[in-house]
Amino acid sequence: MTSTVQFFLLALLLYLLLLLVLYWRQESLLFFPPAARHEGEGGPGVVEYRLDRGDAVLRGWLVNPAYAREKLLVYYGGNAEDIFFNIDEFSDIQAASLFVPYRGYGPSSGRPGEAALIADALAVLDEVRGRYQPRQTFLFGRSLGSGVACAVAAAREVSGAVLITPFDSVENLARRSYPWLPVRLLLRHRFASIERLPHITCPLLVVYGGQDRVVPPRYSENLLRHIVGDREVLFLPRADHATIDLFPEYWQTVLAFINRQSDAAESP
Repeated sequence: MTSTVQFFLLALLLYLLLLLVLYWRQESLLFFPPAARHEGEGGPGVVEYRLDRGDAVLRGWLVNPAYAREKLLVYYGGNAEDIFFNIDEFSDIQAASLFVPYRGYGPSSGRPGEAALIADALAVLDEVRGRYQPRQTFLFGRSLGSGVACAVAAAREVSGAVLITPFDSVENLARRSYPWLPVRLLLRHRFASIERLPHITCPLLVVYGGQDRVVPPRYSENLLRHIVGDREVLFLPRADHATIDLFPEYWQTVLAFINRQSDAAESP
């Protein structure tokens, strides 16, 4: 056996080993759970939420529960986001807002994964709507959470969904970062929002930034091209992935969207 063949076989073996490692450890590349539990930190106007899923206990916070029978906002965060820190921003909205960290994140037990996160999100939505029976429900999904929000909106009737820095699929994002890998064969958590769009009947608001390096604009724009129903778009050319909600246009547009859908629902 020549040294060239030996080198090729060794390189092939190392490549196959790398594929195995990436396949079995891909959760550590996709999910970055914050550890802070924030127990007892909710403050006034915040009640703790708990749902036992059998293999995991989900814990979070319901903000402004007095509005829960009128308007409910449900927030799904990014892959490393501590969603507790959104409470102050949402507390001034005349709506109840629910923040439940994914399993394995913060106070929620269990291990994260696409199927589990979506099943949890559906169970939480069904439980809280069964309890309060809100007249309207809006979903907020940021980054990774946009994939969860799309899955929920495709499976349940809601009043609208706000997709913040969304992507078409994790598979397409992964191809950008790992062009030398057979991503389709390896990936177990695809979050393919683009495939769920035909099943979404509610209006969508898509918010994305021109300086986003985590989800470059072309992935949000590909998602936009495939939306089949009502949609609104806010493009902030100077915003990046982390700062998009700091621009005044962000909250102006978001609040106008949910209020517009509320007015439309109430009109005869």
